Parts: sequence; C-alpha cells; structure tokens
Amino acid sequence: MPLYRSGVDRFKKYEKKFVPDTVGARFTQVADVAKERAQMGLIEWASVQDLIRGILNKYGIAGPDRGKYIGFANKLLKHMLRHGGESAKKVAEGLKAYYVTAYGADPAILDEIINVVTGWVVPY
Repeated sequence: MPLYRSGVDRFKKYEKKFVPDTVGARFTQVADVAKERAQMGLIEWASVQDLIRGILNKYGIAGPDRGKYIGFANKLLKHMLRHGGESAKKVAEGLKAYYVTAYGADPAILDEIINVVTGWVVPY
C-alpha cells in the first residue's frame, strides 16, 4: 500500500530542508554567476519584446490585446531556449493553434512573431 504524504508531512520536510543560513549561503556562493546569467537573459527577453511591439504597432493592436501577443512571444521564446529543431517547430505549431483557438489571435500576426523569435514560420 503506497504511503501518501500529507500537507503536514510536506511542510515538516520543507522546514528541515530550507534552513535560512543554508539557503543564504548558497545564494551568496552563486550570486556572481546568477547576476551574469540574469543580465544576459533579461537583455534577450527585452530585445524580443521590443521587436514584437513594432509588429503590434504595425497592425494597430492596442490595449489588452497587446498582452496576448507579447505573452505568446514570451512563451515561444521560453520554449525556443530549451528546444530546437523539430521539437521547437511542434511547440510553436501547437502554441500558435492554442492562441488562435483560445484567445482569437490573428494567425498572420502570430506568424510574424514566430518569424521574429525563431526565424521561421509554421503552417496553421
């Protein structure tokens, strides 16, 4: 019979595992590396968003709809940084279909965003 952990059991482990001194020491040990990586990553994310804003301006997308397309670009970039090749194409294709179906996004705008983020366009 499997033993399932209750919320209390999980909290007890959390209390024992995450001692503030240990966590603080680990953060101090990797702070330089983390700051360097954060700087590189934040520049990449901001650059993509700047490019996407140009596309949205071109199509006259304003207000809350901008968030939909910037969210698509962010999610796509997240996957592109982790996957490549056919895997990346399948993720982009599925993400595009999801945004068209669930949020009523314009496929032509999504294609332009895919092209900016990845350099290629997937069919819908």
